[in-house]
Amino acid sequence: MLSPKILVVDDDPSFVQIYLGILKAEGYSAESAASRDEALAKLDAGDWTAVLFDQRLRGPDGPDSGLDLLEEVSRRSPGAKTIVVTGYADSRAVERAFELGAYDYLEKNEVLDALLRIKLRSAWESVRARDAAALARSELDRQLRETWTACLTEVDKNRKGALLEEVLDTLFRTMPGFVVFQRNRRNDIEEMDLVVRIESTDPFWRDEGQYLLVECKHWSAPVPRHEFDSLRGKMNRKHRRCRLGVFVALNGFTQPFRAMATLVSSESHDLVLPVDRERLERWIAASDRVQFLKDLHGEVTTAADAK
Repeated sequence: MLSPKILVVDDDPSFVQIYLGILKAEGYSAESAASRDEALAKLDAGDWTAVLFDQRLRGPDGPDSGLDLLEEVSRRSPGAKTIVVTGYADSRAVERAFELGAYDYLEKNEVLDALLRIKLRSAWESVRARDAAALARSELDRQLRETWTACLTEVDKNRKGALLEEVLDTLFRTMPGFVVFQRNRRNDIEEMDLVVRIESTDPFWRDEGQYLLVECKHWSAPVPRHEFDSLRGKMNRKHRRCRLGVFVALNGFTQPFRAMATLVSSESHDLVLPVDRERLERWIAASDRVQFLKDLHGEVTTAADAK
């Protein structure tokens, strides 16, 4: 959305003129609707930043019909912020407005001008922040796809390894609640491709510790069992703050590796999720990548429980 567009829904022409004057002075593009049917038609036709509703569209003695339009906004213009404006505020109406998804509430009183300016600026900033986040996610998705394609076609061994790490770095950056804390960590004790901090508020991840370790291999042969032991040792050295690992291997894993992953998972709180090329491709293509990781977690845990 290039500039803020405001729809005013009010059956009182005098207040409509007040709104339009304020909006024009603020540099907003604005249109008005005096009835429900007119409002619905304009909601369908425009990409609105915010919608101002009169709580009562049938005069001061009418019902709170303006509130009934809140659900229509969410269907017809889901990105718009809704602000209910009324001269008849009461606690029940306010509660109902927010239950129906209102962004804010405003009374028609002597400070209407000042408050309306402030609330519209807040709504506009919220829309801009949301759109910027969506743009950032779109750009990350593009980078992820391009890096994955480059990784698959790269023939230089070192470059391919770096690209695979970049794929996982970008993948986790598209996942809310997961923050890449360190990359290519090297010290006298160990090497670690990615250290991811789990900041999700989802209770599902609460028991997995504060960190998730990621190991990446692009070997021409399946990864053997001793690499599983190596990753688990790194997890155990994190002072019980890491109970989850992701092992990515483009050419898969030996049977002893897979067997050890399910065996250990059934006997301890540690969990190593094996991700081969096919799984990684599905993870990258997933519309909800956090949910994909949850499902993989459940798949490995279930296999362990069956032992």
